[in-house]
Amino acid sequence: MATVREFSAKILKRLETKHPLTSFKVTAIGNKWRPGKYSLRQQADMRKACLINGVDPKSIGMPEKPVKKVKQSKPPKGHKQQRMYAQKQAAIEKNLQDMPEKIRKWKEGLAAEKAKTKSSLPF
Repeated sequence: MATVREFSAKILKRLETKHPLTSFKVTAIGNKWRPGKYSLRQQADMRKACLINGVDPKSIGMPEKPVKKVKQSKPPKGHKQQRMYAQKQAAIEKNLQDMPEKIRKWKEGLAAEKAKTKSSLPF
């Protein structure tokens, strides 16, 4: 079970004043990047203190809490055998439907080969 957190006087004092946006975000000044005055951990503490004390974080100049990006998920690639299973089963089913015709042609071919090799002599 979560317990109520007690914040230091330093953090609570920060809730009383309005801060510029540059205190929270990285800014470019000339050719150099300048970090925000408060680290992300300090910002999180300030945001939590605001929520506990009933102060709106926007009222002290804090930016909105960033929305976490949804991870795009794609289906697993799987093994080739698994990916090709449906196509293979369809091909097998098609070949099984044609099988009686193929067997008949094969038997006719065997009979024709046997007839060629059969001797015309009566003995």
